[in-house]
Amino acid sequence: MSKHLFGMVLTHQGIYANNRGENEGTATTLQKVLGQDGDLYTTVSAESIRYALREGWQMQKLPLNRIHLDHQECKIQDKTFTHWHKHLDDDALGYMHATKETLSRRGILEITRAISTTPWRGEIMQNFASPGSNAGVSHKNPIPYAVEVHHTRYQFGFALTPASLGREGNGNQDNLSAEEKRKRLQWLLEGFLNLRRVGGNHARYLSDYSPEAIILRWTDDPAPRILYCFEQDDKGRISLRQLLTRLKSGDILPEELIIGTSLDLPELGEANIKPKPGVKQAIHDLIGRVTDDDLNPR
Repeated sequence: MSKHLFGMVLTHQGIYANNRGENEGTATTLQKVLGQDGDLYTTVSAESIRYALREGWQMQKLPLNRIHLDHQECKIQDKTFTHWHKHLDDDALGYMHATKETLSRRGILEITRAISTTPWRGEIMQNFASPGSNAGVSHKNPIPYAVEVHHTRYQFGFALTPASLGREGNGNQDNLSAEEKRKRLQWLLEGFLNLRRVGGNHARYLSDYSPEAIILRWTDDPAPRILYCFEQDDKGRISLRQLLTRLKSGDILPEELIIGTSLDLPELGEANIKPKPGVKQAIHDLIGRVTDDDLNPR
C-alpha cells in the first residue's frame, strides 16, 4: 500500500493584491468566493501557486522541461515529452501535448486554491501614476488607478503520493531510484517553503506566501481530511478547532501529523501534539520518516 502525503500551508499576515487577475476599468481586482457564512473571501488560483513553484525551481537550476525566459515567453526543451521522468516539472505537475491528447500525464502534485482566512471588507487603494511615467501616454496629466487589497492570511492545501514519482500511470515500473525520489520529494516540499511572488501587484505590494505554519499528514489514508482547517478570529488569533475535532473523532491519528510553526495554537496542547518550532524543521522531519519501501513499494 502506498503512503500519501497531504499538507496545509498558512501564509504570513500581509496586505495582498493580485498581479495576474482581471481588471474593472482602471481597478485591479481580487478574485472572490462566497463563504458558507455568507461573507466574501478572496482567493488565489492553484495555477498562480504552480507558476511560483516553477519560478523557484528555475532559480535553483533544477532539472525542468519548461524554462521561462521572461514572464511572456516559455521555452520547452523536450516538446515530445519523451524524457518526462527526467524533468521535475513534467513528473510532478504533469503535461499534455496540444495535438496528441493521449500524450499526457496527470500531475501527481495536486494543489488547492488559496482562500483568505478573513472576509474581504471592500478595501480599495486609490492611486495616481506620475505625469510622464508611461511612455505610451501623450498627455501629462496624472493617471488614476485603483487596487483592491486584503489584509489577511491565505491557506491552501496539497496532496502527493511520493511512490508515483517517475511512474507511468498506475503501473509499477519505476524510472527513478528511491534516492532519486527522495531528492525530488525534498525539492517539491522546499518549493512550498520558498514561495514568492504569488501575490503582489506588479512589485508594488510584496506579500509573503511562504508558510508561517505547515501541517503535514503522512498516512495510508487516501483522503486528506485536513484541508482548510485553519481559522482566524477578529483579533488575528489562529485556531485549529476543526483539526482537533477530527483528531478526537479518530478520523486523523496524532502520529500521522507533523506540524511546524512558531504560532501559539492551543488546540495542539489539547491533542497532546508538540509542534516543531519552525516550518523547515517540519519538512526535515517528514523526509526522515520516508523509507525506501514507501518510495518504491513492492
